[in-house]
Amino acid sequence: MTIEARLKKIEDRFALQDVLTAFCNAVDSLEDMDGLLDCFTEDAVFDLRGISLPQFDGRGEIRKFFTQVFRDMSHHAHLSANFTVDRLEEDSATCRSAVLGTGATHDGRTVLVYVRYFLDFSRTRAGWRIKRLGEAALMPLPSSLTGIHARG
Repeated sequence: MTIEARLKKIEDRFALQDVLTAFCNAVDSLEDMDGLLDCFTEDAVFDLRGISLPQFDGRGEIRKFFTQVFRDMSHHAHLSANFTVDRLEEDSATCRSAVLGTGATHDGRTVLVYVRYFLDFSRTRAGWRIKRLGEAALMPLPSSLTGIHARG
């Protein structure tokens, strides 16, 4: 592998992780809807069935879900670790990351989850974007999760 090819692979790896970080930061802001949606392709799938919530198809449905989340929550924190690139090709990639997500609602309910994100990325003219984000529980899920986020 040439030096240029190795550098491109490193740059892509950091760019992929940067998209995930931007997504977590936007979610945690509880107001940056444009930043959040910019992390996704237009036809993205946000699949929460692995944590007993619905699947949302396309930016429009993702917007509706997060509009409600932003309205309901007073605090959010998402921490991503163990970012792994499982497959990296010219215009697509598959990655995963362990995520600790916590939050509090305006009415005092709290949630704490340990999940794994499974991410498919597509390279677009604007850079890497999430094509599909799925979640699976790493630890038992609290009942507060569906009580807080069941609406979408």
